[in-house]
Amino acid sequence: MKWLLCIFISLITLGGWLSSCRTQYIPVETIKTEYRTRDSIRYDSIYHRDSVYMTVKGDTVYLYKYKYLYKYQYINKTDTLIKTDSIPIPYPIEKQLSKWQKFKLDFGGAAMLIVIMIVIVILKNLKM
Repeated sequence: MKWLLCIFISLITLGGWLSSCRTQYIPVETIKTEYRTRDSIRYDSIYHRDSVYMTVKGDTVYLYKYKYLYKYQYINKTDTLIKTDSIPIPYPIEKQLSKWQKFKLDFGGAAMLIVIMIVIVILKNLKM
């Protein structure tokens, strides 16, 4: 039973070590293309009175006022702007470790081994 407990604790510790943190690359969009379309309709119309004139025939005066110049024109203009922007790929920059972090990296594994050995010794003494 003691060996089963030791194997179980060892497997849990080994699983913790193997499933530790790791870096993962996240792809970044390198080229961004943007399309903009602008439609504009302009009315370029002329509504101009051409002439109004009167005619006299005898004692009757005729007034002609229905001579107009009509010109309706619609100008449809479509502009498309294509803007392509290239985004540089970011390069990872590693931060320098402080002295305390270097110490923890160098002696952390040994300290973990010592703690595991102490736990095993304590468990043995409790079982006996």
